Parts: sequence; C-alpha cells; structure tokens
Amino acid sequence: FIISTILYSQDSYYNVDIDVTGVSQLIIFQASISSLEEGDEIGIFDEGAILNSGDCSSQTGELLVGATIWPGAQTEGVGIGSVDNCAFGGFQLPGFVSGNSVVLRVYRPSTGMEYSATATYSAGTGTFGDLFMAVSELELGEGQVYGCMDDTACNYNPDAVIDNGSCDYIEDCAGECGGS
Repeated sequence: FIISTILYSQDSYYNVDIDVTGVSQLIIFQASISSLEEGDEIGIFDEGAILNSGDCSSQTGELLVGATIWPGAQTEGVGIGSVDNCAFGGFQLPGFVSGNSVVLRVYRPSTGMEYSATATYSAGTGTFGDLFMAVSELELGEGQVYGCMDDTACNYNPDAVIDNGSCDYIEDCAGECGGS
C-alpha cells in the first residue's frame, strides 16, 4: 500500500512539533468511518509519552504524536515514537511509548470544537507498538473547547474549558503571540 503525505499549514489545529525519530506507528482510518466530516482533523496522542529531548530525565505526559486530515475517504496517520537510549549512556527523544494506549481526538472546523473519540479497531489493539492499526469507526464524545486558560497569556482563550498547555507569553516584534 502507499502512504500519502498530508502537508499541514500553520492554520491546522493539530500541528505535531516533535522531530521524526525513526520509530513510528501507522494508523489507518478506514472509509467505513461515518462520524467524520470532510476536513475534520484527527489528533493522535499518547498520555504517557516521553516529553523531553536530550537528557535522561524521563519526563512523561500527554503529547500530540501524529495527526491527519479526513479527506472523506480512507486515510492514515503516523505517530512518532520516542527513543530512549539512556540505559546505554545515550539520550532520549520525545514521542509515544510502546505499550501505551492510543488516544484520538477530532477537531471539527465547522463547529470549532474538539471531541474525544472512541475507536473501533478492525486491526490492532489500540496500543502503541502494534504492527499497524486500522480504525473502522470513531464515536465522538461531547465537544469541548481546549485552549490556554491562563488570562495572563497572550493567547488566552476565554471559551476554553480544558487547558491544553498551549499558553504563550511572548509576543514577537510584529506583536504576534508566540511568533518568530
């Protein structure tokens, strides 16, 4: 089979900001999924991922490790796996940890909401480390607005009900919050 590449813009809701490590997890989202609208974004998360890069402090937590956009037909997402060479005097790279559960969320541009998603797997177990996974259906939970809930941040979202750790506090020379 052929794995397509989807290019993301800065306007995408889910932007994976970790480097490719060489460890990956293929997740196929089958055409049988009836709950998605064309243009919905699917975020692939690990709630116990390795977060740090370089040192061996083994910081773990929730991390977006992959994303894809639903084109109205079968598509795939690829999660980025962590690398932990600390036992050999090496380093760590951020990404999912094999054996952890895959967590999926869907951002629907037409509503501006993010939804938790429960997957039905036709292949795989829903655990990082499977050879591959195929999702045949997604059941969307109640929509939530995720965002920065700190009113001192320049990207504070007064509609957010769940803090997603995205707060930025520095404006660039052009006055853009978190800009370059």
